[in-house]
Amino acid sequence: MKRVLILTAIFLLVILNCSKDNITNNYYPSPEFGSIVGFVYPPEPDVKVIAYLGTVSASTYLDSVGYFELPDLSPGLYSLVVQAEEWVDFRGPRKVSLAGGSTVSMDTIFLTSIHDLIDYVVPFDGARHIRLDERIRIRFRRGMNTESVEGAFSLEPDVEGDFYWYLSGRPPSYYYSELQFTPRTLYASNTTYQVTVDTAASDDEGTRLSEPYRFSFTTEQIAVSYTIPLHRETWVSPTTGVSITFNTQMDIESVILAFKMVDSQLNDVTGEFFTSHATTISFVLDSPLAGGGTYTVTIDTNAKDLYGGSLPEPYIFWFTTRP
Repeated sequence: MKRVLILTAIFLLVILNCSKDNITNNYYPSPEFGSIVGFVYPPEPDVKVIAYLGTVSASTYLDSVGYFELPDLSPGLYSLVVQAEEWVDFRGPRKVSLAGGSTVSMDTIFLTSIHDLIDYVVPFDGARHIRLDERIRIRFRRGMNTESVEGAFSLEPDVEGDFYWYLSGRPPSYYYSELQFTPRTLYASNTTYQVTVDTAASDDEGTRLSEPYRFSFTTEQIAVSYTIPLHRETWVSPTTGVSITFNTQMDIESVILAFKMVDSQLNDVTGEFFTSHATTISFVLDSPLAGGGTYTVTIDTNAKDLYGGSLPEPYIFWFTTRP
């Protein structure tokens, strides 16, 4: 009796090991037809696998472990398509050559959440010290419906800008895969902006994001980008004025009030102010400077940009005139 039970257990183990993973070896279609089998991950219940031979030839849903089987197919070159509401096969239709009497076992097909239509963004989420004229880039994994994406794009606080698309692929199969947003005006300094691409965005086939995609970045603080003369510059002409360029558009009146220029004896240097595009202020001397003298220019924290942000700390530079 014990021997019979042991033999029965061995027989059951053999049966269980003949799983669907080995279907290619133990599925025998009729000589006139063939079969396509395989696995899809994740094994979502609404995933549908369709085999096209000109028109739809066969379709099926996954079982609980992600397995599919398309039997009794006529010989030919099939396009295998996987469809699901919340998932997408980024490799697209797969070509399957099927001969009569054969079974083709596919490599596991991995699906990606529709939310992952977006490959990467620039600036990356949480980035800091971003330039005030930085372009926003959104790279997609598929060809996109440009009108839907532009309509789904928003920036908070709001900034006007222009869209530009980069092409991918090879002729004649070009597709639009990367969106670039160029602001028409500078961002506010030291400000966090949130970019949103909502669910109206879709690819060329109408597949939409399953949920809004959001990322944010924080801009750099107000800063002096360039000065004339340069800090510590020597042999400067006594008739040279002073020019200060900021990284953002400034409230010129506040900059004038924050400006101070003195000689080595702390005597004020007088002159007249001119501006260029609200980013540069020029100081034209009332009279030439003394030869061989050292002059110090200070812009204090009262200098503000057009959004109300202040220079985080005084900016000081000095230079020496030629004898």
